[in-house]
Amino acid sequence: MKKHKKEVPFIEQIEKVPNISVACEKVGLSRNTVYRWCKDDPEFKKRLDEALHKGTDSINDLAESKLVSHINNGNMRAIQYWLDNHKKEYLRPRPKDFWETIREDNKITGIRIFRVDKEQVRKEKEAQKKKPTE
Repeated sequence: MKKHKKEVPFIEQIEKVPNISVACEKVGLSRNTVYRWCKDDPEFKKRLDEALHKGTDSINDLAESKLVSHINNGNMRAIQYWLDNHKKEYLRPRPKDFWETIREDNKITGIRIFRVDKEQVRKEKEAQKKKPTE
């Protein structure tokens, strides 16, 4: 298909900011134009999908580096987020006051760590299934 004048700058913008509306605004395109190009040109659609993927990876890397910076600075919310999303063996749900009990002026005063015995959890689930419902 025919290459359009603003296609390359648009794809470059998508690689930086993976948001079609924002990229369109920056290069002076309408979203409808981009979606029409996708419909009419499968190669453009493929390049757009690759650029969106690359842009998303870039933003994810940036966000993760910011999160790590906050963790290094002792930010308890960042630490909580990381553990909740990366350490699945932590017992969940935790008591509502779990994080408050280990925090004093955003400084770590103590950490409670719970390990889940997966075999025990499996046995408990099986026992629950076997119990007759009342």
